[in-house]
Amino acid sequence: MLLVDTIRTRITTMIEQAEPGQQLPSEEGLAQMLGVSRPTIRSALIALEQEGLISRRHGKGTFVAAARPRLRASLHDLCSVADIVEQNGYRAEVRNVEKTALVLPDFVTKALCLEEEARGYRVSRTVYADDEPAVFLVDYLAKEIEGIPVNLDRFSDRMMVALHNSGVDVAFAITQVALSRIPDAAAQALGVQPHDAVLLLTQVAHTAFNKPIIYSLGYHREGFVSYSVMRQASPGRASD
Repeated sequence: MLLVDTIRTRITTMIEQAEPGQQLPSEEGLAQMLGVSRPTIRSALIALEQEGLISRRHGKGTFVAAARPRLRASLHDLCSVADIVEQNGYRAEVRNVEKTALVLPDFVTKALCLEEEARGYRVSRTVYADDEPAVFLVDYLAKEIEGIPVNLDRFSDRMMVALHNSGVDVAFAITQVALSRIPDAAAQALGVQPHDAVLLLTQVAHTAFNKPIIYSLGYHREGFVSYSVMRQASPGRASD
């Protein structure tokens, strides 16, 4: 692994000195140039592709990727992905919105404390940053929340705003962060290969009365969004 990291660093230097769209030498050429085996080169290129520094086109070769937005956000702040894009100075756009009425899956009814076979909505969309697909989002919610019918007729991008307009407000959310294999629909939306590793945020949003109301899945394209968490020392404990 140490050798692969060294080779990745050397190829990264080559990328930084090249122009976007410029073709890199073949795997065999890089192996000869850097004095290592083709499997080592291949492992380094896979890592660089996941980082978004190169694009590999079957039958054509490896190319330096165009510069793309880098978004930073804090998990402490609850806001939409479109807000995060705009806060980083990029143009946000939500595309391919699909709203489906359905019987909610079991994992959703359990997370939202609903009865089995409760009816609700599945809302999916892709958030773009300066015309680059960054995050594929899927929200599940009931057709009625705390006695208030949910109206998504005018929904276009931000779920919390849509619910507020219906008379329901989100107060906080519990979020889990993990690496995951991307499903086919999300891969197609983000323009990546099916089953590639992505950052997955699984979130359940609650009202101020601790009522879970939205179950969300956010598939983040590799290298686009990085999240930070502020950690505080426990009172009375010395830090090393």
